[in-house]
Amino acid sequence: MGTLRWAEDLIVVQMHNFFRDAGLAWADAFDVASAHGARARLHTQAALARALHGRPPIAPIAGPALPHELTLEDDLARLLHYPATSRRRGSLLIVASLINRYYVLDLLPELSVIGSLAARGFDVFVLDWKAPGATGPDLGFADYIDGTIARAADVIARRSKGARPAVIGYCMGGTMAAMFAARHPERLAALCLLGTPIDFHASGVLADWTRRDLFDADLAMDAYGNMPPSLMQSGFQLMNPAGALSKLVALARDGADESRVRHFVALESWLEDNIAFPGGVYRDYIRTLYQDNALCRGTMRMGGTPVDLRRLTAPLLDVVALRDHICAPPSSRALLPLVGSKDKRLLEFDTGHIGLTASHRSHQELWPTITAWLEERCSPAGS
Repeated sequence: MGTLRWAEDLIVVQMHNFFRDAGLAWADAFDVASAHGARARLHTQAALARALHGRPPIAPIAGPALPHELTLEDDLARLLHYPATSRRRGSLLIVASLINRYYVLDLLPELSVIGSLAARGFDVFVLDWKAPGATGPDLGFADYIDGTIARAADVIARRSKGARPAVIGYCMGGTMAAMFAARHPERLAALCLLGTPIDFHASGVLADWTRRDLFDADLAMDAYGNMPPSLMQSGFQLMNPAGALSKLVALARDGADESRVRHFVALESWLEDNIAFPGGVYRDYIRTLYQDNALCRGTMRMGGTPVDLRRLTAPLLDVVALRDHICAPPSSRALLPLVGSKDKRLLEFDTGHIGLTASHRSHQELWPTITAWLEERCSPAGS
């Protein structure tokens, strides 16, 4: 009887995995359709707000905002290129979060971090992560960090006649960029991190919600395969339950201001445009980083070898948002004492997590400082 019961259980598990994996590609397509639907809804809300003030609707907004070209593509990402629009200063590689589209850094033609960097002479390359699909449950950090990010850095260096790129990492993409810099210090010229969690036990409410006694990442991924964007979004919305209503009130109030309405539609559309969290990486992200705090403690391993932040020796700029509720400031501040960099700086700015890249004030007051720091540490091709 025991053998029969074991066989029955095995068949149930196999059937579950088959239908789960078969459905993951459909789930990714549904996520894309949901994002398009959200963008249409937001344009409708914006048109109603404009009508309240007797103004016409805004022109359609789609992300990303500026023209770019495809440089490289693999199973996990597309490497996109925004060419420099003035005298060339060097190359940058942007690593965004795995679950958020990168174009919060290219939100509007008049509000584009990437556009500003290109105007200062940087060739900007950005990894546009793909939805993980049926391969997601088997993917790990090494596939992204030792694989796709490392290949992208090598391609950029070859195009730049050997000049290594500076790397900019944002949010979870910053955590991955820090790991990359520690494992491949020879592949980058400098590292700039934005709102990057390092000490995960100090990262705020997300650390509380993912405690081992409260949350089982393995159980969730056994059920879902990959973490659906809708579940992640619901968690972020719980951090500010009144946020959605307050945004609509502000939209109705500011409907006469075309610039504010455009910003609302662009930013809220980006917030609704996410991809699934690859299941294999998600298990590691929760267990190894949030629950074990292994990166900060120096006990993390990837592909059988350590991730030692002391090997991060590149010039480092660690940018902290003082009102960040996704990555509390102590989580980011923890990095500088852990790295081997001699040239390292902590730069704090009074904004929230998204405000680092999507607010007019950060573009006016923060990014000139970041850009100047990058200019001093990057070299153009052949120099």
